[in-house]
Amino acid sequence: MGFDMGVSFGLARLTLTDGTVVEPPSDGMTVFTGPNNSGKSLLLRELVTLTHSYPGTLHPLWWVTGIEIRKEGSGREMISWLHERGHEARRNPSNGRMFLPGRVNSEEIGVEVESAAAQWDASVFGSISHLLVNDQWTQQRLQDQTDSGFWDQSIPPSHPTQRLWESKYLHTRFSELFQSAFGHPIAINRYVPQFRLQIGSTGMEDTPPPASPELREAYASLPYLAQQGDGMRAFANILLHTLVRPAPVIVVDEPEAFLHPPQARLLGRYLALHTPSPCQVIVATHSADFLSGVLEGNASRKTASPRPLALVRISRANDTPTARTLAPAAVSEILDTPLLRYSNIVSGLFHDGVVLCEAEGDCHFYAAAIDVARGDAPHENLVFLHVNGKARLSNAAQKLRTCGIPTAVVADFDFLNDVTKVKQALSQLGGRWEEVADDVRSLHEHANSSVIAAPASEIRKKINGIIDRTRGGAALTQQQIEEITGTLKSANGWKTIKASGLAGLSGEPHNSAQRLVDYFANLGVFLVPVGELECWVRAISATNKSGWLTRVFEEGYHKTPSAELLAFSSRITKYLTHSK
Repeated sequence: MGFDMGVSFGLARLTLTDGTVVEPPSDGMTVFTGPNNSGKSLLLRELVTLTHSYPGTLHPLWWVTGIEIRKEGSGREMISWLHERGHEARRNPSNGRMFLPGRVNSEEIGVEVESAAAQWDASVFGSISHLLVNDQWTQQRLQDQTDSGFWDQSIPPSHPTQRLWESKYLHTRFSELFQSAFGHPIAINRYVPQFRLQIGSTGMEDTPPPASPELREAYASLPYLAQQGDGMRAFANILLHTLVRPAPVIVVDEPEAFLHPPQARLLGRYLALHTPSPCQVIVATHSADFLSGVLEGNASRKTASPRPLALVRISRANDTPTARTLAPAAVSEILDTPLLRYSNIVSGLFHDGVVLCEAEGDCHFYAAAIDVARGDAPHENLVFLHVNGKARLSNAAQKLRTCGIPTAVVADFDFLNDVTKVKQALSQLGGRWEEVADDVRSLHEHANSSVIAAPASEIRKKINGIIDRTRGGAALTQQQIEEITGTLKSANGWKTIKASGLAGLSGEPHNSAQRLVDYFANLGVFLVPVGELECWVRAISATNKSGWLTRVFEEGYHKTPSAELLAFSSRITKYLTHSK
């Protein structure tokens, strides 16, 4: 459909209570993200209320202090513009006047054209706001929004299912999208007074009424969409009320509600790809899958360049509403990096803070320690994520912080053993190499002076002995792999430091190490002062690292963390709280 008629309607500017100004793209999507209970749904409701009552005010308010509407064209031009968008005016036979569609399932005959044009010219949108703003709320999707009762066709269609009944093109398009998601087409029985969407196909062509007994029986055998599960109905409701009846402003609260992750992702793609232009889509979501779908769909548009995308992260930490606009490229970079994407790093957008660890086991252990350290205090709404090793910790933390997400990094003490990576981390996380260079050199000199060089023949002998325990073509066990890795590291002085932590150092090396621990903690990088994860519970042997955590939890050591571990955990949460 082409809507280039010199007429437009949309939100030009949205001012939030913390002073943040959001300018939704005139033909694109604005996505509000943030932790649960941050107020995303409330923000959308305030926005819609202000739009309906424009230029009125809203009291009391929490998020929105004002909006600026962008409106172009005259009232008469607007009527033709709405017709092009599927809102056809019809003449009422009882009084001879022209009416636009009323609200969905309303018994009213609609909005008189002359009145609608006058309201538009006066910028008062009360009785025509449903033609300009289509708002979809989570609780509505549990209701039956797909069926329409008897419809007098002299009245303009108000329900999107009525539009499907009238338009074979829209019906076919909607059915194809639904079939891509659920594997079944959508049918409409045009031989009954009530319009109800059904799942499947009759396998026969519709004929002029009356229908044959075979066709009636075929329709009767198809299940009704309204009687299906929450996910299928929710998905269909959003498609119906956004794509079939395209208002210039579409507001959707939590589109992922009731959907499985693949469906949420597909829905994001649909809204990015198939929403007619020009159109503003404004969404509140806490789904990384939906957001991934939006970015993928936007990037794969074939007929035009990607639509503009505005991302806003909101938070209500300490009952103070704050907002931050994000660069879509920053979020896309996370999603386009396979290791970060499949580690679910982007889920940090929907929490108050992220604790970033080297491995999954570290996440489990530190989550348990922070739970105990918290005691009866309120939950901090943190998520524990890992990047499978030290090398990517600072890079992932930088990307999360660029998205406005408070992020703490937990790393074993040998994070400091590679100067190149230390410099990279400092550059990415706001530190300066010259401020720590002397202490890093001091620590490296101590590590190098304590090297115990094992002859190559001895290392070979140890590794061969480990491998010889494996019979035939069997693969090495995880324990054997860890033993071989430890053997190769035996000539490295950092092995001793990692095994003992600060307690194994004395004199100037200890002072250098302590200063480094404190310096990096101020950057949000928490170096394990006891050396490495397994050193927190020395009562369990760390020889079999893969089994260490299992025993910690099975034997209940996580319930009684040491004073040093409690202090370490509290320092992490304090940093994240002050970063909000």
